[in-house]
Amino acid sequence: MMVVGVFNDYGASTPAAMTLCILVDAGTLLTLGMNGGTACVVVMTLERYWKIVHAIHHRKYYRKWMLHVGLFLPWLNGVAIHMLPTIGTTKIVNGRCLPGAFWPLPHMLKVC
Repeated sequence: MMVVGVFNDYGASTPAAMTLCILVDAGTLLTLGMNGGTACVVVMTLERYWKIVHAIHHRKYYRKWMLHVGLFLPWLNGVAIHMLPTIGTTKIVNGRCLPGAFWPLPHMLKVC
């Protein structure tokens, strides 16, 4: 499959082009995958530590939903920290994707 150069030029600011720009060119999918995966490994490690080192406490208080929530929250955090600002600050100008280049207020750029 040849994808080299496919995303270099966006003909118009259509919703499909903006979606590709935000997800692929801005690195959103990559960032979400790396941050979410790393945080999930940390959550699983802490759960295993709790299960082995504090076995009685684990048997008494552990519920299956706790692990599911612990694995879901890092992905939700990645969406809130990276994807939402990227959606608001990315535009296609002259057929080029410019992620994070257009901030609504100058103070927001300083905070970023």
